[in-house]
Amino acid sequence: MNTITNGQRLQNAYRTCIEPYSAHLQIAVTLTLKSTARISVKRFENYGNERFNYLCHLDEERLQSTVRYFNALLTKSLFGNQAKHKNKKEWAKPLVFTIVEGRNCNKKTHLHLAIGNIPSEHLSNIEPIIKSAWARCDFANKQIKVKHLTNTSGWLNYITKEVGYTDNDALDICNSVIPQYIESSICT
Repeated sequence: MNTITNGQRLQNAYRTCIEPYSAHLQIAVTLTLKSTARISVKRFENYGNERFNYLCHLDEERLQSTVRYFNALLTKSLFGNQAKHKNKKEWAKPLVFTIVEGRNCNKKTHLHLAIGNIPSEHLSNIEPIIKSAWARCDFANKQIKVKHLTNTSGWLNYITKEVGYTDNDALDICNSVIPQYIESSICT
């Protein structure tokens, strides 16, 4: 008799939640974060070039901020100002599911991303676009993997592997981005 644990139920629920979006996903990305970063800010806003430097540790708030900033940079790189345009907001942003791993174990904290809704003119050179956006984040580490998806269900199973075992809140729903037209097509 096979009994399913609560962790396995949670893992299956996560997979069921994001599986309807798998047809829209195109890219698999893994981004590694630094545990500390040297932050440099201008000392005076409108006077001189003097900068103030300080060392900052990665915590939950900074992790969330880094993910939001990366998503904003990626959106700007792919869609430009169309993402702000009133008539284009519905479709002018990438589909991004963010999974955070390594917070509760001895691995480096890293992000697994499933990205879709990429304009066809950017699909062939998506790797440099992602690397450029990630390099602008303070906690960005050099280890980056970008691959085109051939088996979206397999990638979704892989990125939710820690749910129910070492990290129940691995799927970052708050910082995942779903374009309105994709959400409408799935939820109707």
